[in-house]
Amino acid sequence: MDNNSLISTEIELVINHYDLNFSQVTISPLGNGHINSTYKLSTPEYEFVLQRINHEVFTRPVKLCENAQQINQHLQKQQKNTDYPFMVPQQLLSKDGKSTVKVGENYWRLMEFIADSYTLEKVSSPKQAAQVAQAFAQFSCALSDFPAKKLDVTIADFHDISFRMRQLSEAVANDSKNRLAGCQEVVDFCFAQHALIKLVVEISNKLPIHVTHNDTKINNLLFSKSDHSPCAVIDLDTCMPGLLMHDFGDMVRTCCSNLAEDDSSTEEMVLNLEIFAALITSYQQAFGNKINSFEKQSLIIGARLLPFIIGTRFLTDHLNGDKYFHVSRRNHNLDRAKNQIQLYKLVTAAELELCQLNEN
Repeated sequence: MDNNSLISTEIELVINHYDLNFSQVTISPLGNGHINSTYKLSTPEYEFVLQRINHEVFTRPVKLCENAQQINQHLQKQQKNTDYPFMVPQQLLSKDGKSTVKVGENYWRLMEFIADSYTLEKVSSPKQAAQVAQAFAQFSCALSDFPAKKLDVTIADFHDISFRMRQLSEAVANDSKNRLAGCQEVVDFCFAQHALIKLVVEISNKLPIHVTHNDTKINNLLFSKSDHSPCAVIDLDTCMPGLLMHDFGDMVRTCCSNLAEDDSSTEEMVLNLEIFAALITSYQQAFGNKINSFEKQSLIIGARLLPFIIGTRFLTDHLNGDKYFHVSRRNHNLDRAKNQIQLYKLVTAAELELCQLNEN
C-alpha cells in the first residue's frame, strides 16, 4: 500500500469519530506548511480543514488544541463585543467532545473551512504589508486581557536565542551526517554574533508578556475574495506567552525580502524599506496605547533576531539530518539557513535607517 493510500485509510478512520455525513467526501492537500499535514475535505453540504499534527514537533498535541480552543472562545467573545473584526474558524469536537482524534500514533483535528477566502504566499505592496501588520496586531490586542500564562507552552524555548545556540552547538559537536565541512563558514558566522545574543537576552527579561502568534507569515491570514482584506487569522499552533518583538520580527523576516526563504540566490537579496515602514507603522498604530515605548524600541531588535534565529534553526536541522522541517531537495535546509543569515546581515546593516523609520 502506498503512502497516499495509507493516509486515505487513516483519514477514513478519523472522520468516523465525527457526527457528520462524510459518505461523499473528496480529500485534497491544502497549503504548504513545513510541519503539519493539512487537507481539505469537501462534501455536497460542507467543507472542512483536516490536519494531522506533527507530534514529533508538537509533543503535546492535545494541549496544543486546548490552547486553540481557549483562544477561539475568547476571540468569539471579543468579536461579539465588536473588539475583534475577523472571523474565528472553530475546531469541531468529536463525538466524545474532544478537539483531537488519535488514530494509531497520529493526532488529528477537524476545523471549519472559511468559504470565499484565499491565502497569499508573499507580500506584494506596502498596502498589503500594512494589512498584515494590522491584522496580527489586532489579534494580539484582542487577547490583551486574556491571561497568557493559562496557555500551554507548545514548543519550549521557541524563541530563546541561548537555547537555539546550544542546539546548534550540539549539532556541530555531533556532526551526525558529516555535513559540517560543507557549512563551516555559516556556522562560524552564527557563533560570532555575541553582541546580538547578549542584547536579546538582556532585553527579553524586561519586556511584558503577551499572547503572541509566533508565526506571523502572510499565509497565516485568510483574505476575503470580496474585498481582498484579511478576514481571519489562522494556524494557532505556536500561540503561547511571548514577546511582541518576536511577532513583529517574523513579519519582517517573511515580508521584507524579495526572495523566498529557500531561494539560494542570496547575492540578489534586497531589503524592502517601504514594506518595513508599512509594517512598523501599522503594527504600532493598531496597538495604540497597548504597546509601551520600550516595546516599540524592541521591534527593531526583533527584526534582526527572527531571521538570525530561524537561520540557526535551519542550520541545526541541516546538520542533524533534516528531522524537523520538511525538505524537498538536497541541502534544502542549508539553502534556507544561508538565505536567512543573509537577511539578518541586511537588516543589521540597515539598522540606523530602520530606527529612523520607527521614530516617524
